[in-house]
Amino acid sequence: MNKHSSTLLALLWLTSVHLASGQPVPIDQVPMYGGMDRNAVPELKTADERLISDTTKHYGSRRKASAAFIGNGFAYYQRDDLENAMRRFNQAWLLDPENPEAYWGFASVLMDRGKHCDAMGMIDKALSLKPPTYQGFYPDAGRIVTLCAASDKALSAEARTQLFARSDALYREAENAEPNKAYLYSSWATAYYWRGQYAEAWSMVKKSQALGGHLPEKFMSMLRAQMAEPTQ
Repeated sequence: MNKHSSTLLALLWLTSVHLASGQPVPIDQVPMYGGMDRNAVPELKTADERLISDTTKHYGSRRKASAAFIGNGFAYYQRDDLENAMRRFNQAWLLDPENPEAYWGFASVLMDRGKHCDAMGMIDKALSLKPPTYQGFYPDAGRIVTLCAASDKALSAEARTQLFARSDALYREAENAEPNKAYLYSSWATAYYWRGQYAEAWSMVKKSQALGGHLPEKFMSMLRAQMAEPTQ
């Protein structure tokens, strides 16, 4: 195979990867670009070097540039634009692979795409770097761990129980670190719902409401369908 053919095949692989279902997915929609060596492809290497050089010059450092891309990514995420959010989180990771917020971003998008256990892997990576203190991190982590436990049918009952316990530990950590307690208790309510613990879910709903929190009406209807709202 000549050099031109090798480069062409590499670029085709970089454009998309295939899931187990055989469905092609753009490589910038996979966390950390799927783990590929981007330096092996001259076109991507040049583009990445330009991104790093330009943004570092603009923001003053790669770390600051990464933080800016994280903010941009979560802005897209809040608008439900998951494609651009994942694209920005990958760029933030490229700028600073040690930025735990990049992995939180990956986890958030994966969670919304229904890849709950993959999302938990990203949360684990974020936690391994340093104790994140960013607003919303621990409640999101607790919810993701519960969603993984509830959705993975291959888990044993013991493993599922252990993950639920880990989720609660993350929520308790959030009670110490999370400034937005209404968001914390709203998130915890959803976690209890997915575990089938409806009385506990209502308890967290009440805690959130007492702090001015408002859960989506869709969730409230789902919860009422499982258990009537307690009068006290």
